[in-house]
Amino acid sequence: MFYKKNDICVDLLQMVEYFRSEEEKDAFFEWFTLALTNVEIINKLRHVEICHICNEFMTLKSTGKKFSSYEFRIPNGESDLIVSSAILHFISVHNLIPNKVIINALEKIKPIF
Repeated sequence: MFYKKNDICVDLLQMVEYFRSEEEKDAFFEWFTLALTNVEIINKLRHVEICHICNEFMTLKSTGKKFSSYEFRIPNGESDLIVSSAILHFISVHNLIPNKVIINALEKIKPIF
């Protein structure tokens, strides 16, 4: 795995809050995935993880397609947040809200046009 000394791995098991509605989740997920297009993808692997919540392969609710494991490196001031691609499954399938530190870091990123 390729990490830098200022990388901080985010524990997705701390995602415990849920969206109040599918509409709220869908609007957030659209923003979230768009924001992630502006960050670096690292540690691409060829395997598909199993979700610890549903014991199914990691998929997106919208397509049902499995996706392989990788991580996002999200700039956050003097450190970078490392977030597993599993977050996409946790949001889209299980309606879990990401940690505020992830959301705040993504809000600070200038879009790449």
